Amino acid sequence: MANPYKILSLGLIAAVSLGGVTLMRPGMPAPDPMTAPTLGVLYAAPVERVETHVLGSGQSLTTVLAQAQISGQELADLLLGLRQHFNPRRLAAGSEVTVRRWERNDQPRSIEVRLNADSTIILEKLAAGWNSDVVVTPTFIDTVYAGGVIDANTTSLYEAVVFDENSKLPPRERIQLVYELAEIYEYKLDFTREIQPGDSYRFVYEREARPDGSARATQVLAAEIVTKGHAYPAFYFDGSRDVRGYFDDKARPLATGFSRYPVAFARITSGFTTRRFHPVLGIYRAHTGTDLGASSGTPVSSTANGTVTFAGTNGGYGRMIEVRHFNGFTTRYAHLSRFAANVRVGTKITQKQIIGYVGMTGLATAPHLHYELRINGRAVDARTTRLPDSPPIPGSLRADFLAMASQRSTLLEKIPASAYYAEARSGSGSTRSAEQL
Repeated sequence: MANPYKILSLGLIAAVSLGGVTLMRPGMPAPDPMTAPTLGVLYAAPVERVETHVLGSGQSLTTVLAQAQISGQELADLLLGLRQHFNPRRLAAGSEVTVRRWERNDQPRSIEVRLNADSTIILEKLAAGWNSDVVVTPTFIDTVYAGGVIDANTTSLYEAVVFDENSKLPPRERIQLVYELAEIYEYKLDFTREIQPGDSYRFVYEREARPDGSARATQVLAAEIVTKGHAYPAFYFDGSRDVRGYFDDKARPLATGFSRYPVAFARITSGFTTRRFHPVLGIYRAHTGTDLGASSGTPVSSTANGTVTFAGTNGGYGRMIEVRHFNGFTTRYAHLSRFAANVRVGTKITQKQIIGYVGMTGLATAPHLHYELRINGRAVDARTTRLPDSPPIPGSLRADFLAMASQRSTLLEKIPASAYYAEARSGSGSTRSAEQL
């Protein structure tokens, strides 16, 4: 006797085949899409509700979580899990706190505390309590190549880079790049006055890029500014602690041995003079330094490499730091509110390293920095004294620098007159295809 299941299967196959032939019969008119039957709208209810809170100025995380209706023992358990990775008291204003709740019972499912652009603490509610973990934003090394020409519609390098329509870099990163270039060339070029239409720029820099296109850190590797027909190349070289910075193609440093002032964008409130009326003592006497007006807490940087020879209170100077430099130069930084961490007698510091903060200790009527420049113990006017150049790259490192500079010069020469593109490589060093930025 034939197998009834086999007969049934063959019958179904034949029916489906016949239907397929019928549906595909030549000459049969195609159905009108407007009258074809359609399925109704399907709606899947969300399983969770998401709400984001931003920590306001003066607010604590406890306050924000209380606004999110998390309190009591649940709040205590959550803070305990958070403290395994971070002190909640140190959370800065503007930090985002995202709360995810179950729709079915309005109970919190997880909480995300964003510490910064790179780190987020995720707290997930389990049966036994809150489980916490830190999620770090992944990054990759991105090498960016850029070049352009200053045209008649732009009046500065700032405008040329920041408002370049060809660039897809975030505006904040473009602004940061201009400031970095300004610092590199601050002793050679004045970007606000010397850049003219027809001048050009090219530079290569590395960055730690995040998936959203922003960068964690950047480092200009090589740059070239051409103004009035003269090229100014700059190459970053890190040979040792004492040989680090930007040099031209002849291994000469772009920076002088001293920065002009130790406070950025400060105003001069009192200059160097042999006779000045002292506002506190009420008498005329010499003022052997330059007073720079700035608000309390403004960072103060060393104007040159050196060694701290004094860090303490010195009479009318108040809290003061003295630094010994090369060739008989010393500098003093007075009326400080406090010293930077790890700055003490014997500490070796580098140019532009923050050593303290503006205050009004000692004989001072308002917050400011008293800055003194001395040569062999004699005070001189920091605004008019010719500052010494930084030492060139020593002979033992010169060959290494010149080989590196030659390679990076080749990179600069390949950059078109107007271009923004990048090559990204993973942590293993493999290179991705170039992309326009």
